Amino acid sequence: MLFTRARLRCEIFASFDPGELDVSRASREGPRVLKRFLEFAKHRQLVEHMPTGEEADTPFEEDVADTIRSFGFLADPQVGSAGFKIDLGVRHPDRPGSYLLAVECDGATYHSALWARERDRLRQSVLEHLGWRFHRIWSTDWFYNREREIKRLREALESAKRDQEDGSPPKTIEKPEAAPNRTHEEPVAPLPEVEERQMPRYERAYFPTASNCEPHEAHPYELRELALKVVEFEGPISAEETARRISSCYGRERAGRRIQSVALDALQTLKSSGSILYDDGFYFTQAQRDETPVRDRTDEAGATLKAESISLLEIRAALEIALADNAGAEADDLIRASARLLGFKRVGSDLRARIAQGLESQTRDDA
Repeated sequence: MLFTRARLRCEIFASFDPGELDVSRASREGPRVLKRFLEFAKHRQLVEHMPTGEEADTPFEEDVADTIRSFGFLADPQVGSAGFKIDLGVRHPDRPGSYLLAVECDGATYHSALWARERDRLRQSVLEHLGWRFHRIWSTDWFYNREREIKRLREALESAKRDQEDGSPPKTIEKPEAAPNRTHEEPVAPLPEVEERQMPRYERAYFPTASNCEPHEAHPYELRELALKVVEFEGPISAEETARRISSCYGRERAGRRIQSVALDALQTLKSSGSILYDDGFYFTQAQRDETPVRDRTDEAGATLKAESISLLEIRAALEIALADNAGAEADDLIRASARLLGFKRVGSDLRARIAQGLESQTRDDA
């Protein structure tokens, strides 16, 4: 057990770097506790890297790991902590207790998996905030441009090794419950502080038309053009909200059944032509998928404020910002922080369930 009666400051002197402690073969907890203590003393981060002992998921990952080992580095498959896993954690050859680099090996199906990319972007931002340095390899590039990718990998490894030897902290995983960085005199906070951030105000699409006809009587081409403008301006947006915007463009206050029908037809045609994308009841553009807007609904009213009117795509983007600002926060704190980003001062049961759905889908595959 390690303990001290120091009130304000504790100075530690050691003849070795904590990264030189390789506790992977240790059968008792003592060496692990000592290593974590020395890491904290050096970097003021309570960190712990945890090889899971699992095998590589694919032959592709095994091939990359073998290549890394051929360079003299140590590669552990499936390194992780608290639900997060990294395909390959590369250790310093002379300091086997320290991780230099996280190597992610993404298969071909990953390219077309929208939520997988969104979830992984969120996960990577959290781990980078906790000290990890990432290098990503695509399977198609590895197989078709092998020499180039091997060269990139070796350069990334050597660069990470140089940076650590120059004094950068080792790349290890911090558990979510770990205490935040603090000075010697500051008290330990029970929870991470939730950071406030102001997002752009939500704006409704409005493109008034000079036509005197009813919206459902307009030419299909005209409706498609208007629907595309609405999605480009306000997406991700549902078919119901799109119908309301089209109705307002024609000077109507409500969108009845017939307007809802023609709006849906226009959206489906645009989707079939590839002009817009669709997922989980919402329509959006490629640009909105790549950089999903998070909008403050403080000034909004009506259906726009309903939890089901907020796409999971936007909720995930809000969660990504909340996690980046408040790494290590509990789920309830992240839900409240995300709700504030979306412009909600209070989190009702429907909104809480909707954001929790986005949070659960983000982490489901990593649990």
